[in-house]
Amino acid sequence: MYNRRAADMRNRKSRTLGLVVTTVRNPYFAELTMSIEQEAHQAGYTLLQGYSLDEVARQRRLLESMSEHRIDGLMLIPASGSPTEDIHETVAAAGIPHVLIARSIPGHEADYVGPDNIRSGELVGRHLATLKVASVAFLGGPPVSTARSERLDGLTSGLRAGGGEVSYDVAASAAGGQGGSELVSALLSAGAVPDAIVAYNDMYAFGILNGLRAHGVEPGRGIAVASFDDVPDAAAQEPALTSVAGFPEQVGARAARLLLARLQDPARASRRVLVTPRLVVRESTTLWTASVSEAERNAS
Repeated sequence: MYNRRAADMRNRKSRTLGLVVTTVRNPYFAELTMSIEQEAHQAGYTLLQGYSLDEVARQRRLLESMSEHRIDGLMLIPASGSPTEDIHETVAAAGIPHVLIARSIPGHEADYVGPDNIRSGELVGRHLATLKVASVAFLGGPPVSTARSERLDGLTSGLRAGGGEVSYDVAASAAGGQGGSELVSALLSAGAVPDAIVAYNDMYAFGILNGLRAHGVEPGRGIAVASFDDVPDAAAQEPALTSVAGFPEQVGARAARLLLARLQDPARASRRVLVTPRLVVRESTTLWTASVSEAERNAS
């Protein structure tokens, strides 16, 4: 009878890959995780998963535990604000090949796979610029995140082409829908009424839509709303949400393949792979154009 445990001990390989993500409550990360698991399974690996909840201390404990379990390789969506030293001390020092996903860690050289966040922001910015949007609030996301800063940079660049600007930039203390609702409530209560709100991701956007209604503002017509990720529920919102598709299944598959290639050739140069995004335009922004046009007609 074949004894896999004995064979693994001889080969000093566990046939196990590690995956640490921030959360699976976001459908984007759930799809990404499923894609990674499928690639790992097809390659004959078991996937050991952990969730950092976007907490650096929790992430460090997970990385230490996975290192103790002798994983062959690691895929990591870094917790926001991850210090380079943590990765060096827990992963690099153990000689574990690894791939960063969606967020990079400044100062840490490693394979990386994620959506092209700068291009994603530019797509939203240029779309809003064509609608003659002048002022935009960028709401949500962790305060320290390369993905957030890249999306903001792209958004600012895209808006600039049409004379628009990011007038309000507020990160979140709470995640997801609750965070989005709280952010828009604070914005409107302070008397700030931008032409458009761009959410860090769809989960924040869903809360923003509800928050606008709670303040008597009709989403889309009163204030345009756009977002990132284009999770399945984005099209089912009222109004349907304009969002940038980041293709999590592609990101996950390419991350897994990149790690498997790294296992075969540990000495090769690190690679940075960006998945091309696609803007999906829906009523949450186009209704704003219609309402402006209607107001102009009534005034003439």
